[in-house]
Amino acid sequence: MSRKLKEILSEVKRRVTPTENYKRRILKLAEKFRVKVEEELKRRGLQAEVKIEGSIAKDTWLKDDADIDLFMLVPEETPKEALGGIYLEAARASLKGYRIVERFAEHPYVEAWVTKKIRVDVVPCYKVKPPKWRSATDRTPYHTEYVRAKLDEKLKNEVRLLKRFMKGVGVYGSDIKVGGFSGYLAELLVIHYGSFLRVLEEAPGWGEGRIIDPENFYKGIEEDARRLFGEVPLIVVDPVDKSRNVASPVRLETLSLFKASAKAFLKKPDIKFFYPPKVKPLSLQALRRNLQDRGSEFLFVKIRRVEAVPDILWGQIYKTKKVLRRLLENYDFKILRDAAWSDENENSILIFEVESSKLNEAKRHVGPPVASLEEENFLRKYVNGENVISGPCVEDGRWIVILRRKYHDARVLLEDKLANGGRSLGVASRISESIVRWGVQVLRGNEILGFYRKNRDFASFLTCFIRGKPLWLDLD
Repeated sequence: MSRKLKEILSEVKRRVTPTENYKRRILKLAEKFRVKVEEELKRRGLQAEVKIEGSIAKDTWLKDDADIDLFMLVPEETPKEALGGIYLEAARASLKGYRIVERFAEHPYVEAWVTKKIRVDVVPCYKVKPPKWRSATDRTPYHTEYVRAKLDEKLKNEVRLLKRFMKGVGVYGSDIKVGGFSGYLAELLVIHYGSFLRVLEEAPGWGEGRIIDPENFYKGIEEDARRLFGEVPLIVVDPVDKSRNVASPVRLETLSLFKASAKAFLKKPDIKFFYPPKVKPLSLQALRRNLQDRGSEFLFVKIRRVEAVPDILWGQIYKTKKVLRRLLENYDFKILRDAAWSDENENSILIFEVESSKLNEAKRHVGPPVASLEEENFLRKYVNGENVISGPCVEDGRWIVILRRKYHDARVLLEDKLANGGRSLGVASRISESIVRWGVQVLRGNEILGFYRKNRDFASFLTCFIRGKPLWLDLD
């Protein structure tokens, strides 16, 4: 290990490892809220064991990221609707006085920021024995037990390094928005490989469908695992449930980014991989100049007030982005890149960078070969077709026709197709409802400047999108 690499890892460890005094403070705070939840359940006559779980319980949390996970382990015979009903109401009541956000796994849970840096999640689950899971969160207490049994103090710090690296390069988080690595997955990787650096050394060689099996459930029968989990970018078998892939939320692009950043860091270590510089948004003048001079065009689909909790919202956003991308491509608009941003409250914006938002009205359409089975239908459709400019005629043994495009302006296309909510296109239901209620704006290029000026988070996001490359590619 080079001297520079040692210094970087030592500095990151110093930054991410909480002191013993701070650990005691956080555990005391966690216990305070555990008791609050327990007392609220008793007050309502509800049965449940309340436990501290997650990275706090496993001592793998980062000093600047103390999330307190409280799990309400309810009796196995409890109806499922109660978890998102009376138990969720008790969770909300126990966090009264704080701003509460409802989140969603298989069923809802609540989240509240109790200080500027500390978040409390209260999650209902069933108290069951493996493998009799009734909900996705039932495994969590067993995850905690497994990790605590496997990690010593040295490995806990290795986990902290991996988590901070994943955060720094933008691949940390198993929610739909990120589609990346959960904290539990990071812990399993360190347990399996033995160190942070070994994970980074191995990651670039993970081919699609790579199987990582810490408990060797599928040793010698790897094809059984592939049949069970299907074609996915990465398989990490859950040590407490051999039928579960812990890496199932990881999208191919997120995995690829992790592999690329791991390779780049090992080649040229830099602390920016862990702590990237804050993005300074482009000035309005620089943004205007960039949008005008880059040789492509931007379309912004601005949607208001989608009624959905964040995890469901992002699923709706990504589904709608995919639908609108396909729509644009079907009408011959060439998409260079796309992205999505949301404040998860008032505004969501889909971004499409296209070669051009306007096309020529005329297009050449190549039909079937002369004397082929498709010839008659083609001629019947186009001999007196409404949008035919010229033809049909024969060129190089095939029928061709020159047509007038129905849509040659991408903004007009999007506005028309979204006018009634876009459900017939496949636009996600909550977004369609929002469009029907609030309308939709399709902005072209510099028309986004007003919103950009007012919203710094969006400004940072758009600056990164325009820049178009990871921050670590700027390393000298």
